[in-house]
Amino acid sequence: MKKIITLLFLVTVVKGISQVPTPTLYFTITSHNEPQEVYTNTTSFNPVRDSLKKIVDLIYSKNARYNLQTFPGFVNGALMFESAATSTNDIIEYANKIGGVAGNVVEIDPRFKSPSPYNIADVSYTINLTGASASKNVGGFVYLNTIPAPGTYTAGDWIPYVTTLTAQNTPTYTWKADVIWGAGSLPPHKNDANNYGQWKPRGKTDSVDFYCHDPNQTVWLQGNGCGWVLTPTTNVNNMIAEIRSEATKIRNGTYPTNKFYNGHVMINFKDFGTSTVTPTFQLRYELARVLDSINVMVSQGKIAWKTITQKHTAFLSWSSANSIPYSQWRCGQTTTLAPTCVVNSMAENSKHFDVGLSVFPNPASHVLNFEWENDSFEETCLSFYHNTGKCVLKKNVSDKKGSLSIDQLPPGIYFISVNSNKWQSKPEKLIITK
Repeated sequence: MKKIITLLFLVTVVKGISQVPTPTLYFTITSHNEPQEVYTNTTSFNPVRDSLKKIVDLIYSKNARYNLQTFPGFVNGALMFESAATSTNDIIEYANKIGGVAGNVVEIDPRFKSPSPYNIADVSYTINLTGASASKNVGGFVYLNTIPAPGTYTAGDWIPYVTTLTAQNTPTYTWKADVIWGAGSLPPHKNDANNYGQWKPRGKTDSVDFYCHDPNQTVWLQGNGCGWVLTPTTNVNNMIAEIRSEATKIRNGTYPTNKFYNGHVMINFKDFGTSTVTPTFQLRYELARVLDSINVMVSQGKIAWKTITQKHTAFLSWSSANSIPYSQWRCGQTTTLAPTCVVNSMAENSKHFDVGLSVFPNPASHVLNFEWENDSFEETCLSFYHNTGKCVLKKNVSDKKGSLSIDQLPPGIYFISVNSNKWQSKPEKLIITK
């Protein structure tokens, strides 16, 4: 009897350790201002400051979380018109310290686009001058600059963030990003990476490489989920329904349980106060509707409020507890799982990646036949991914047609793709039976 009880206890412990807990959608509100938004007098600065205070107070009252991502223009306005360097009541410091702990409710993320006359380290330094603490998050980035032809890639502006940067105007100050967040909002951005999860982009040579995780890299990318945006033209009811749908899919197991999910709603400085585009649009009232709806999902255990840094901390804890080194899941993805480095929707239908791979029989038991249309097979292998995302088998092949043994693979659902040293094909689902 004692042996039976011990065995049952061990089974329970092993099951508890190996089972990944039901995931939650970690959520924040983010805002951007742009480099062309300048605040050189009180007429331009004060209305935005007053609107921002109302937004911050609203976020705090609803127990939500907020990442304020800003260029120096608005911060300089606080330094000039609120004596932010010596005052404790300026809007930047007020936002950052609301609730009593700096960054717990509102993080101030440096934002950057142009290499002159400052860099992102300068932005961080300027934020710190106000008495706030600049985060180690990049407040939005460009995943790739242009797509002149299918399958081609022009490196985005995230490349410098993998190293420590010295401020151009204050050479004694350095800054290093822990997280590049975003990229930004979908829409209106055309080239944003709209993924859940976190990974370390492996390289900078092509759009596939961007989606490959390399544990040796120095910066994490935190996805922006489906990139919801609250603007004067947003159908708020539809947006809330989409958020609810995603949160429900994550919670009820429609999406994989072994993934980490993060999302946000974007708002923009140009919409603070009463919009000049649509005079009846009041951002804080519409935002209150969104926050209240999300809080219903919070009460249901589907969503949890966290800033970007808090999401990163939660991810690292989740990763360690579940022995899952990274997570990646595209917004709108419908396949059971796509393997590491799969390209995003803007390129995956390109002939560069769709090589016409076919595998048969399917289901297969012992021998698998394969064939693809693309003539290129330099340093090519067939990669088999288990539905947990782990690559479990690689077979080097010297031709685009042949057969191979799969006796070493247990029954289950797999995804198979053709990999070379330059590209990866779209995955094909394979069922193995014995």
